[in-house]
Amino acid sequence: MPTLEPDALLAMLRDPNRETQEIAAAAGVAREDAARAARLALGLGKAKPEELLTLPPALALALLRAATTAARADVLTATVAHPNKDVAKEAKRALYALKMRGVAVPEHPRAPTPPPMTAPEPPVPCFASTVDGHGERAVWIGRSVPGKGIEVGQAVISDEKGLIELHVALLGRKEYRQFAKDIVERGRSMGVSEIDREQAKGLVAVARRLNDLATRPPPAGADAWLGRLGPAQPPQDPAGRFPPLPDEEERAAVDASGRLHELPLVRGWLADEDALRGLAGKLDEIAVSSLYLDERQRANAASSAIAEAIAALFDPPRRARWSSRLFAVADHLERAGDAVHARLAAAAARALRADVPPDRIPFARLLVEKAFPAGRAGPVAAQAIASAPGGSNPGPLIVPP
Repeated sequence: MPTLEPDALLAMLRDPNRETQEIAAAAGVAREDAARAARLALGLGKAKPEELLTLPPALALALLRAATTAARADVLTATVAHPNKDVAKEAKRALYALKMRGVAVPEHPRAPTPPPMTAPEPPVPCFASTVDGHGERAVWIGRSVPGKGIEVGQAVISDEKGLIELHVALLGRKEYRQFAKDIVERGRSMGVSEIDREQAKGLVAVARRLNDLATRPPPAGADAWLGRLGPAQPPQDPAGRFPPLPDEEERAAVDASGRLHELPLVRGWLADEDALRGLAGKLDEIAVSSLYLDERQRANAASSAIAEAIAALFDPPRRARWSSRLFAVADHLERAGDAVHARLAAAAARALRADVPPDRIPFARLLVEKAFPAGRAGPVAAQAIASAPGGSNPGPLIVPP
């Protein structure tokens, strides 16, 4: 607060014989501010309107008296924005006094009215099925299109072939909400669930790169659609969520991994069709061969053929694929609340990555054995392959435009 009245302080500022240190002490301000105020007091006619804004209140009030006398309405108008309430109030009072004297007074600058707050749009949910026995899954990604609705893309991706199907449609927001509800209800058997948008984009982006590696062209319009979605980060590897169990528990989980084939999600999983057809041919030969003296020898030969097929099936590339599929299933099962089967799937996946012989992993054995119940050969084997449940490729669940 000033220790002198504004008029007395203004007189000191205008007195060339006063030291700035004396003025500073009288006003209770810094010497630098007192010197600046003295210069303004002596040259107020050339002062910039905003220069009073940075002066301490005592000095600003004194100079307001000079600005009022000089009818510097522009200086008074600018000082209305002074951070000190007393100074701002005095500037308004001085402006009113000038106005009453007939001096043209500019309007006070008014802060612009802020635009009305608009609630941010909720994020558009995305969905994906879990991977099937062919390494395929469906991914649904929605994108808001201002003024038009939601663009939804249904992509079918493969861990071997890349992006193999794409359907894109534009739905109204209400339609998309219903679509999202339907896709989860209709896709329960495929393990459809909502997933993070970046994870969904990452899954499709990885599949698209596989198209180039496999020299398989992507569906028409795929690159344009991915461009509209924006950059994608690599998806998180679900294997990181399933560290190995203690040794004894790990062995027990691997030994129980055959139970996974009882789940609806895994019930239709079989080894590669080419491998099964090759094995079926061998079993057909055993069934009609005269080299075996009795059914016991024939059954032993069939069992040996199946064991050889299992061993040959799991080469390093196939081990990697089946392991990744199992980790994806483990991730889905855990998120769905089935921690017991998630534990078995993750243990079997780790065993495949660790080069455990496939005949010691019940899940791996059953990919072959369940196509040939009780080792039966001949037409029964071929029929088992032909009638096995297919993958979870859902086909187009939306109609492309």
